[in-house]
Amino acid sequence: MIPEPFSLHGHNKYMSHDLSLSFLAANLDIYFFVQIVVLLVCAGMIGLERQISKKPAGIRTSILIAFGSMLFVKYSIIAGQDMHAANADPARVMGQVVTGIGFLGAGTIMNKEGLVAGLTTASAIWVEAAIGAIIALGYFLDAFIFSIVVLIVLQVISKLEVWLRLSKRVKGKGRVRAGVGRHDHDEDMA
Repeated sequence: MIPEPFSLHGHNKYMSHDLSLSFLAANLDIYFFVQIVVLLVCAGMIGLERQISKKPAGIRTSILIAFGSMLFVKYSIIAGQDMHAANADPARVMGQVVTGIGFLGAGTIMNKEGLVAGLTTASAIWVEAAIGAIIALGYFLDAFIFSIVVLIVLQVISKLEVWLRLSKRVKGKGRVRAGVGRHDHDEDMA
């Protein structure tokens, strides 16, 4: 059961007790802490991969994005369950999270000399927010599986892209990671 912190009269029921250690221990929401641990593992894995790959959105950014998304969704659900918040709609909040994260991701995309950079980072940010929302909804195993899929895409698929470019199976002037797969004859492929 999700605790209701305010009564009908606007009196905060938690303020009527002294904040002793026994009171805090009795009122801890263990489920919330489980959500945080799952979030730290899932977003932390993705952020670690981004950090190791020397990308702008590393561990802290990944965790904060997923955490913010989780908080928005979690508390919109709590507000929706509260009789006094009849207009609360968790689906609308999730839609607004998607929109907000879209703007955040757009800020990571750069266009330099005709090459677009940052799309993968923007996509990772978007997926991290989705994973945070999934955790808020209680789908912990799904969040973990999706995080593994993201890691596979970021690591395995990027190696496949480089291999395809190096083996000349894919022609074109697409962007390759700095210094990887670039040779003097790449200009001929234009």
